[in-house]
Amino acid sequence: MNYKSLAAHNAACNKIYRQFQDCEAEHPYRRLVGYCEHIHKAMIKCIKEQPKTKRLKSENDYGKKLCKKEEDNMLENAVKDIADGREISLQEQEYDELIDSNKKASTIVDSDKETSAIVDSDDESFTFPPDEDVSGMLDEVQYNGNFPTVTDRYFTPYYKMDAQSLGNDTCIWIHSNRICMLSLAPSHIILQDNKDIQKVDFKVSDKLDRSLNKVSGKSKHGAQPLQTNSNICTILCKDGQTYVIKCYIVGKLIEVNNALSENPQLLKKLPHKGGYLAIILPNLKVLENFKQSTLTHDKYIEHIKEKESKQQ
Repeated sequence: MNYKSLAAHNAACNKIYRQFQDCEAEHPYRRLVGYCEHIHKAMIKCIKEQPKTKRLKSENDYGKKLCKKEEDNMLENAVKDIADGREISLQEQEYDELIDSNKKASTIVDSDKETSAIVDSDDESFTFPPDEDVSGMLDEVQYNGNFPTVTDRYFTPYYKMDAQSLGNDTCIWIHSNRICMLSLAPSHIILQDNKDIQKVDFKVSDKLDRSLNKVSGKSKHGAQPLQTNSNICTILCKDGQTYVIKCYIVGKLIEVNNALSENPQLLKKLPHKGGYLAIILPNLKVLENFKQSTLTHDKYIEHIKEKESKQQ
């Protein structure tokens, strides 16, 4: 630490610093053997005591400010008490006036009650509707007796027909936030023939099991990558038929419906009741191309009608 520089810029120790300078100037050789050391030590001591001196001065100043603040508060409270006393006297006067006005108002209200009783007795033609009558409540709502499901409200379906085999129809539901849900289409042969599902196997190869997919974070780190021809699962029915389900969309696998491993028959239910296969985070760059390669719901209905007419 350069005590000389500190002492030179310190008002309290500047005098000692000048004595030290004079000593070194007068004794250029003796200073080398410690002739001015006693002045140097005094200068160092002065520098080290400065923080303590400043702290004591600061505490003293703070005490004075605190005392002044308390005095100001006491004066302010005294003024406030005087004002409150005046206000209380005014409130008492207003209270007396309020009592007088209430007495006058009660007389007017009693007369109004008598008048209203006469009016009510004359108006006997009005009848209230029964409590169970809710007609008119849904006039402004397009309601046909069935509320739309969560899937219908927030998802838009796109259909892939006869994928891999005849009747192996799948549906990709795209949420408003563009997350995709994979399920069987209503026209899938399993649902049409009401087949008994023996197993839904998410182990698509010896080295790849979709059910072991784990993701983390906003970017879904660790998610299994998917291509249009990537297998999601294999459905085995009790009649011996197997159906391979592909994802048909480029993206990342968020999760598969592991509940199907324990209860395969759950796949026959609607998606919002557990009848879905997987949740997929699509690649937004190719999402529009995917939509163009599939059928919308209206085109899907037309396709089913044409198919039924040909069978007849």
